[in-house]
Amino acid sequence: MSSHSCDSVNNITVIFHKIACNYSCTKKIIWSSTFSRPPKMTTGITYDNRMVEHKCLWDLNYNEKPERFTSILRRCEELQLLNRCIYIKPRAATKEELLMVHTPEMISILKNTAGFSDEEALEQLSSKYDFLYIHPSTYDLSLLAAGSTVELVSNILDGKIKNGMAVIRPPGHHAMKSEYCGYCFYNNVAIAAQYALDNQGLKRILIVDWDIHHGQATQQMFYDDPRVLYFSIHGYQNGAFWPHLRESDYHNIGRGAGLGYNINIPMNEIKMGNSDYMAIFHQLILPIAYEFNPELVIVSAGYDAALGCPEGEMEVTPACYSHFTNSLMGLANGRLAVVLEGGYCLKSLSEGAALTLRTLLGDPAPFIQNLDAPKKSAQQAIMSAMYVLRRHWNCLQHLEEFNVQEIKDPMNLPEDKFWPRIEFVGSDEKPETYATRDICPAQDPKVAAELDAQLDDLIASTCLDTQPNRVGFSTNPAEPIVTQLEIIQRCHMMQTERSEISIAEETSGTFSNLIGSILDGTCRSGIAIMDNSSENLIKTLKYAIDSRVTKNVMFIDMRNHPDVEIQRAFQEDVRILCASLYSPFAVDDVELMGLNDSKRYIVNISLQTNCGDAEIFSSFFRVLLPIAYQFGPQLIVIAADQSGNISAECFGQIIHLLTSLAGGRLSVTFENSLVTNSGINRIKSCVQALLGEPIGMPGEIYYRLHATSVCTIRTVIKAHNPYWNALQFNMGVPDVNVLVPPFMNDDKVLRYNPELLHY
Repeated sequence: MSSHSCDSVNNITVIFHKIACNYSCTKKIIWSSTFSRPPKMTTGITYDNRMVEHKCLWDLNYNEKPERFTSILRRCEELQLLNRCIYIKPRAATKEELLMVHTPEMISILKNTAGFSDEEALEQLSSKYDFLYIHPSTYDLSLLAAGSTVELVSNILDGKIKNGMAVIRPPGHHAMKSEYCGYCFYNNVAIAAQYALDNQGLKRILIVDWDIHHGQATQQMFYDDPRVLYFSIHGYQNGAFWPHLRESDYHNIGRGAGLGYNINIPMNEIKMGNSDYMAIFHQLILPIAYEFNPELVIVSAGYDAALGCPEGEMEVTPACYSHFTNSLMGLANGRLAVVLEGGYCLKSLSEGAALTLRTLLGDPAPFIQNLDAPKKSAQQAIMSAMYVLRRHWNCLQHLEEFNVQEIKDPMNLPEDKFWPRIEFVGSDEKPETYATRDICPAQDPKVAAELDAQLDDLIASTCLDTQPNRVGFSTNPAEPIVTQLEIIQRCHMMQTERSEISIAEETSGTFSNLIGSILDGTCRSGIAIMDNSSENLIKTLKYAIDSRVTKNVMFIDMRNHPDVEIQRAFQEDVRILCASLYSPFAVDDVELMGLNDSKRYIVNISLQTNCGDAEIFSSFFRVLLPIAYQFGPQLIVIAADQSGNISAECFGQIIHLLTSLAGGRLSVTFENSLVTNSGINRIKSCVQALLGEPIGMPGEIYYRLHATSVCTIRTVIKAHNPYWNALQFNMGVPDVNVLVPPFMNDDKVLRYNPELLHY
């Protein structure tokens, strides 16, 4: 499917230092007699060993081969993941289920090949379809793949499992209503989504397709349906990359009632990596997904954008798929179904898929190398999508607009302005027959060896440690909240050994012991209820960086009145990044806090204290998460209180999003004066997030951002863009539609996409 031959691969820096998990502890801790309760098995998996039968009889070099299936299961077994899952018995899809999205002819044509042994006839039939082979077992196994996907989704919606993965083949996202295509016969994900709409009464389903090839069939099936938000990241190269379709470009955003619910991020160059993909998640997928508020998330999970795959020639590391997965697990009350699509480098495919399943099981996302600036073409793809979608989603209203009448030459714009363009170099013609042999890209042996060595280094250096306790809870046993919230009993209760010391020393000791248990690997994360004074927090942060020699600690002050003294204490220390949502400083003074090179490590958003959840989410998606991923913390410390308008649900969702970082090493401290319902609810939501339990969605996120908050966030991005090159999306866009005449005069653009006139 790739239109590129393999170029020589630039050496990628893959030297990751496995974060040490065994630190010495200097404070004595009294542990409870029992560890926190092990989680229930809430992750399902479905597969059937018969799926190895589907293969090409006339060309053994096809990339879509049985080893894809067996390599994934083998790696999952090596990591002891399968025995932690609930096995969902596979089944064949019914005719009624197939007819929800396919024509009767799609069923009968393939059915007539079942058990058919005439290889020449099978090849001739296959030649009528783009990138396809048919085996005598294909019909039965296609039914099995589709039915197993429906069964997985059904079990999730019935509450029998929380999430799950379908390791199936043949894949499905290229199978159109009346045409097989791209290794696909029946559209597994589309059938399951339509089943959920028709049989389970769902009203909002999010489909995220991260396969390197555009799932054009899934797009077509829901193009005018606002109940399904389809989001695809795929190779495009202006139409030179398979499937060579105009409809794969960014300006195809839906039709009629579905306008704005189809989102394409076309990649126009190869070698895109973690930084580019995470930018797409932070700037587009997550903000829009949270505003959409799905009831179910389905992932078309192709692993052909992974390092080493000859199809995509991209450089996403296997561990990064854990971060994609974890970021989606906060949505839809955790109801997430991951369905296998492509992926043709067995090593990166099996590792990426296994780490995805590991994340669904609740294990921490592995550390990934600190992210750098997204490539220019990724920035252009993201900005183009933002431009055409900005009228449809409130979360994109942060974009500034400029008057196109003032622009003399759109080809020569200043750096702070963006002008979208449409370019298509593919062909609109379809051949009558397609090649059936020698059509898969082959890697140069030297390139393949280099990539294989890089993958070996990545896999060997990826920390997959787990902790005996998911959440530690530290407080005075007499605190009423311990008995008020039953969920706290699921945490590992701990306290500092009492002695003749001051209250302040005891409080800081309690928090330091909690931090120590996280750095020791006894607990993955923790919550402390204590005196959140600047003195105690400064002592604890110094303990982490000095006594425990922890590099890159991120401190986020989410209190309505953050303490200036904490930032002053670390204004010359580049080991700590201090951020606050409600800064006591004016935005214009934000750069005055840091000194010299440490200016970049003080990030004050300066929101108004009466702002709501929408502003909080926007601050994290636009500013704090991109910076955090570039900073690469080994520990995150959060200070919280009961003030402000942030809802408990929003607070919990933010905590969940941060668990992707630092290997899940996250500590939250609450004021010990929390007695109101809002404070208790925030603590409950925080515990749920850290335990991996479903978190509700805040209602306010659908609202438009306050104009003051929009200006504030823009100003912060401008102030920190020189220090953090992940913040490259604060550009102005045209105030009118420039994708139609008189600005663009390609008649084929409007012929193939007349919806452009309605933007």
